[in-house]
Amino acid sequence: MKIIFTDVSDFEYPVISKFAEENKDLAVVVYKEGVDRLQEKDFDAEMLSVFINSKVSSEVISRFTKLRFIFTRSTGFDHIDLQACREKRITVCNVPDYGSQTVAEFTFFLMLSLFRKINFSNNSGVKFSRGRELYGKTIGIIGAGKIGNNVGRMAKSFQMNTIYYNRSRSEYLENLDAKKVELEDLLKNSDVVTVHVPLNDGTFHLINKDNIKLMKKDAFLINTARGAILETDAVIDALDSKRIGGVALDVIEGEEFSGREMEIIRKKENYDVLKNVLERSILRNFENAILTPHIAYDTEEALSRIVFSTFDNVLKAHKGLEVSNIVE
Repeated sequence: MKIIFTDVSDFEYPVISKFAEENKDLAVVVYKEGVDRLQEKDFDAEMLSVFINSKVSSEVISRFTKLRFIFTRSTGFDHIDLQACREKRITVCNVPDYGSQTVAEFTFFLMLSLFRKINFSNNSGVKFSRGRELYGKTIGIIGAGKIGNNVGRMAKSFQMNTIYYNRSRSEYLENLDAKKVELEDLLKNSDVVTVHVPLNDGTFHLINKDNIKLMKKDAFLINTARGAILETDAVIDALDSKRIGGVALDVIEGEEFSGREMEIIRKKENYDVLKNVLERSILRNFENAILTPHIAYDTEEALSRIVFSTFDNVLKAHKGLEVSNIVE
């Protein structure tokens, strides 16, 4: 069988190369670029492993002649057209728990940076000014999955008050004295709001122009999940009008276009693409906005869990065994 790895990082490359050397009965092909750079000769692969930068659309899927499995090296899978996969009977698997500790730790790094007013978003160096303590503040956690639960555990150690919004109750968080509330109440009562839900039809622009104005004027907003969960226009308007205290964004709508500005100009891309690129530049102008380049998950430990979990599934598929972490 043939497996294509795309979006391969410098950290992953030697590990995947070693995997290929140890499994010579597999045809392993590695691309540092995304799936849009695949050569025609590689569309005969039975297996494909991608990261979130690759948009595996129905058009991409239709070009494969033998594809049976897609292994995304991420928890999220909104970059894959699941309906097209169902129609082609392609099994999609993710890595659901590689970064629950890693992302939670990074969330607190961003939180402390906001509360202590350490700004990394401009080129003038790190700024220090009088900040505030986390002690006694109320944290509002949107999403009570493994990352949200870990954030709640860390908040408890800082002696913060915790409220959370989730479709179902979290016994884990409630054992930490957290209280389940509706989204509107969470936004009204939190000193810091942090987002930990997947992106889907129900969470697209979950925080928007209508409800962001419910937040306290000195409250902070953190997003380490997916960019489109926040309506970027709403965030910019809230910062510009000083309706919130600040934001820390590890993800932002249209982040896949970052670094492609010249290509976008040459291709005369549509307004929405240009708007996404401009919004990132606008956000960088606010001193109370911290932007990081989607690195909340990026530790040696988390990346190792991603790669080896993917290898495990690749070998199971190759041997005709049942794969793990199938996306329904």
